[in-house]
Amino acid sequence: MPRLFCLLLGAVALLCLGRPGAWIGHAAAQAEAPARPGSMEETPEALPEGEGREETFYRCTACHGTAVIRRSRLSRERWDELMDWMTERQGMPPLEGEERRLIVDYLAGAFPPQQQRRRGGANPFLPD
Repeated sequence: MPRLFCLLLGAVALLCLGRPGAWIGHAAAQAEAPARPGSMEETPEALPEGEGREETFYRCTACHGTAVIRRSRLSRERWDELMDWMTERQGMPPLEGEERRLIVDYLAGAFPPQQQRRRGGANPFLPD
């Protein structure tokens, strides 16, 4: 009986919260939900300064937010491969020529791969 009560209480809590996505997945609900009043609209300033920031912002945010870009850390080669993957698999309009070079250079410079951190911090007595 206590288990059933907990399950029912959890279901009621979800319904009372009225959170979109509680049943169908938060990401899908966010994509379909209109912008909330007072929510901040993304601008190019969400990305680090640099040549190609605006071009990158407008090209990339046509399909996804800047959070996807900001958490990605790739080499120039991997950023370049990602452009092909997004074109082939995700339906992105082809990115070619000078625009591609500008955007890939920007992404590689602003979001390079992160160095692996050792657990517990660096030990000054161990060689790298």
